[in-house]
Amino acid sequence: MRRAIIAASLGIVAVLAPTSVGAQDLPGYSAPFGDTLPTRIFPLFAMMRQSPDWAVALRRDRDLQKLAAERAARVGASGCAPSPKCLADAWTWTDADIATVEARLRVLARNAALSRALVADQMRASGRFGRHAALRDTDLLAAAWRNAAAAINRVIAVYAQGVAPRYPAIDATIFDVAAPEFAALLDVHGVATAALGGSDDLFFDPSLRYATGLLQLNERTNAGEYRPLLDGPNAAAAQAVARTDWEKTPYSALLVFGHGAEDAQSRTGPLTHVRLRIAADRFARGVAPFVIVSGGNVHPNRTPFNEAAEMKRLLVTQHGVPADRILIEPHARHTTTNLRNVARLMLAAGLPADREALIVSDHRTIQYITGPQLAQRNLDEMGVQPGRIAPGPDRFTARFTPSPLAFHVEAMDPLDP
Repeated sequence: MRRAIIAASLGIVAVLAPTSVGAQDLPGYSAPFGDTLPTRIFPLFAMMRQSPDWAVALRRDRDLQKLAAERAARVGASGCAPSPKCLADAWTWTDADIATVEARLRVLARNAALSRALVADQMRASGRFGRHAALRDTDLLAAAWRNAAAAINRVIAVYAQGVAPRYPAIDATIFDVAAPEFAALLDVHGVATAALGGSDDLFFDPSLRYATGLLQLNERTNAGEYRPLLDGPNAAAAQAVARTDWEKTPYSALLVFGHGAEDAQSRTGPLTHVRLRIAADRFARGVAPFVIVSGGNVHPNRTPFNEAAEMKRLLVTQHGVPADRILIEPHARHTTTNLRNVARLMLAAGLPADREALIVSDHRTIQYITGPQLAQRNLDEMGVQPGRIAPGPDRFTARFTPSPLAFHVEAMDPLDP
């Protein structure tokens, strides 16, 4: 009863809804493309396709035409050796390829109208390239292209050639790349990808299809699931956000990060239950009007259970938190991206940017979250600090203020960019 009374007393007033209903965009920006696996990982390519006059300019550029033809000629050699490495090598971007594209993009961006359409109206406005925001337009475009090309190469290296990712226990290829069967699969994938090209292809499309296909073959499409994020399981809570009187509670939301299970039978790890108990208590006390739960399909490797979805289920069924007061962030794979992804969700959903949220966890994890090690990991793995962290009012909490820099996309982490 206490929880029901508290939840009902949180109060609502009419405010403007988020700018991009259903999408996960920086307020003030509305993406002109769908929220899909390739656009989530490689937004630069989607922006090049959609920005006025860019697709035409890229198709007409003779240097890019020549490069595309040269790259197409490299693929299709089924009898190459050593296989399968050589099959994948044919799709990677060489240093010379990357330099050629960068030079042509710099030339095209000298056109003021083209630069404004892509760099100012899309890249800067979206926040997806926030780490490079201090660069001038041509340099920002060049840096974004180099990042995207390196990320394509990284997907190929990990999921076609068996190179270990940063977290091999949960992110590695699912195949034995030394097995003859895998060489045959990679050959089939390459031939099919080359055949799927169309007259409207831009210079990057074949490699984008190849990399996306590798993620699909490896069943590593996590970044494209639960999209668009403010629809589906978040729709009711997103609507409630738009009606909330934020003056009635000291914090905007309670943030709870998952703790993955270590066995295939468990839906969530044991520490999750501790964290949820603490969060449910704080919610019942009226500390914040919403709970945001964060965590993807992480532990054990290739688990079918999503941490955020399971946490929401437990909050509703075991702790009596109303479903429309819970937002799920179902993609984060580490504490770093827990922070970044909830910051994105808070800002995109319309939670007040100048109001602190409260991270709720066990006391050991709170010590880690507020310490220097995580802050350094944020920079090393994501390139940005996604918000400001400060000690909370007790040892189970930390205060968090989201930053727009959280919208920067780290394409080198294709499972959670």
